[in-house]
Amino acid sequence: MSNSKNISIPKRFVGLHAHCGTGSPYDGLGYPSQHIDFVLSNEMDAWALTDHGNGNGLAHAHTYAKKLKKNGQKYRQIYGVEFYFVPSLSDWRVAYESHREEVRLARSEKKAKETTDINSEDEISGGLVIENEEETKSDYNHEKNNWKRRYHLVVLAKNQKGLQNLFTLVKKSYTDGFYRFPRIDYNLLKMHGEGLIVSTACIGGYPASLIARGEAFGKSDSDIVADLENMSDRFIDAVGRENFNLEIQFNSLSMQHKTNRHLISLHEKTGIPLVATADSHYYSRNMWEARELYRKLGRMGARGDAMPTLPAFEDLKCELYPKNAEQMWEEYKLHVPDYDFYKGKDHLIANAIERSYDITWDQCEDVWFDEEAKLPKFGTPTESAFNQLARRVKEALIKENLHTDPVYIERAKMELDDIKYLGFENYFLTMTKVFDLASQSTIIGPGRGSGAGSLVNYLLGITTTDPIKYGLLWERFLHRSKAGWPDIDTDAGDRDVLIDASRELFGEESVVPVSNFNTLKLKSLIKDVSKFYGIDFGEVNAMTNTLEKDVMHKAMGDHEERSTYVLTHEDCMKYSPKYSDFMEKYPKVNEHVQNLFMESRSIGRHAGGVLICPDLEKYMPVIKVRGELQTPWSEGMNFRHLEPNGFLKFDFLGLTTLKMVEDCVRLILRKGGNLSPTFADI
Repeated sequence: MSNSKNISIPKRFVGLHAHCGTGSPYDGLGYPSQHIDFVLSNEMDAWALTDHGNGNGLAHAHTYAKKLKKNGQKYRQIYGVEFYFVPSLSDWRVAYESHREEVRLARSEKKAKETTDINSEDEISGGLVIENEEETKSDYNHEKNNWKRRYHLVVLAKNQKGLQNLFTLVKKSYTDGFYRFPRIDYNLLKMHGEGLIVSTACIGGYPASLIARGEAFGKSDSDIVADLENMSDRFIDAVGRENFNLEIQFNSLSMQHKTNRHLISLHEKTGIPLVATADSHYYSRNMWEARELYRKLGRMGARGDAMPTLPAFEDLKCELYPKNAEQMWEEYKLHVPDYDFYKGKDHLIANAIERSYDITWDQCEDVWFDEEAKLPKFGTPTESAFNQLARRVKEALIKENLHTDPVYIERAKMELDDIKYLGFENYFLTMTKVFDLASQSTIIGPGRGSGAGSLVNYLLGITTTDPIKYGLLWERFLHRSKAGWPDIDTDAGDRDVLIDASRELFGEESVVPVSNFNTLKLKSLIKDVSKFYGIDFGEVNAMTNTLEKDVMHKAMGDHEERSTYVLTHEDCMKYSPKYSDFMEKYPKVNEHVQNLFMESRSIGRHAGGVLICPDLEKYMPVIKVRGELQTPWSEGMNFRHLEPNGFLKFDFLGLTTLKMVEDCVRLILRKGGNLSPTFADI
């Protein structure tokens, strides 16, 4: 089609390729809610979140989208992941194992450390997988060290089955294809491809690699397109022709336009649809500098590099904010004079921009999983879960010789009535099963917090304190008008015994620790940002070293605890003159501290929290941190994304005092002649 002055400028667009700081740390910037707010302000009504290799931000996006829709806002959230992809995981493993063997040989020959240290190039910092944009968007051929290679692939869930498959693929990428980055391949995609929409991503994707490799070997354009067609056939085989798209983008990278040219040729030959994306990484056009600084902080943390300088705006190759249709069109038209192949393609490009909207509103459903409690189920055809619980309580009353005391009988009935009314019987049965098994190997604590006020907990062995004897109240723990699920903080001599018991009972992959997402805190952030601007460390340290003392007692609420107080920029500006003077003197530090405060820094593990949930991968995209499966979402002071979605956190806490008691009793038994006391003896 020839170009025309009357070409219709696209009016509809949805960003189907986007990153936030929650799931793409040190690459994306900002929380999903900030991106969504900008999307709405920029005249769009939907958005997809596709973070690198994980779905860590998806619950946040869902929570915010749910709030918007409750308030009457038209908005659709699309859930996706930009996976790391290799054609064959089996071939990748062979190459990886071959590399490991070379490393072992090099070590035995005592070669230099940079040759022998397999972990020297590890991109994992504090449990986070950090995307290296320069590596994936510049090194396409990578024949050497091919085991390191991974390509980007955008995958979206278009319905409920697709959401389940998306979550399953995330988990399997960590369990089946992890080294430095989690990977999937054609086979995994085909096994779990139902309900998914795939696009070929940025120039870190597989097509750009095939193009660069083809050119390196002197292939003609037609031969390169044939290679791309073979690639497309395999993706189509995995997810279906209607669910596969060739992704084009518009930026100042020459490789991007080379990739666009070949993908347009492939589209014209095969009819495989084109879709344009903005590949957004920050939530507002003016946040580019904050994102660049955040990226540098990540690289410094991962490798210990010295602080480099920030680029100027005119040096940027990509503007990565959530563009609307008109802004996408303007970006495309900016590059038309430099590339002849765009001539006559305006209509085609306009359709590619608007196709994103059609995918969102015609192909994708408004999906999420149910928010009911996700617990082991104990009901059987012959005995309901509640009847099992009541029977256990009755047996315990008799065993403790409390069945003739009307005070205990009435208290037990009252608590059971509330549990039945609230539907919490499976929760208590889960705890009972775990503690029955764990108590054979470790000492169970007397009870911590309001959970010790439950007679049911005491009778089931979850706590060991009689609440009636000590006048403890059930209502402080649970009652019909109290919002939320039970929260029992349980102590044991060895918390791992509780976790191991849970896994033995319910399966290894049904029991995972809860993650903590650590964030950039104010004082350390000020120090790091100040380094970029050459500010004397002594001056910075003198200003920050007494901030808590100066600010906390003035800023804390009457009922706030010191342990939960978080020092904020706003409080410091209000209550610390030397802080406000410093920020006035260094406005760039002031700007960046506000923009980067509370961005993701690392992933930790909750002190005691675990989930016990059969078929967990159907409901959440589980990740692996330091070799262990963990939740992608957290339950903390800043955000609560577990319980609102039906995931109940079990707090299994190790108490050193109980372990000391156990060890003391063991020593006493040995002194008394039992040289090898069992735990039953103790």
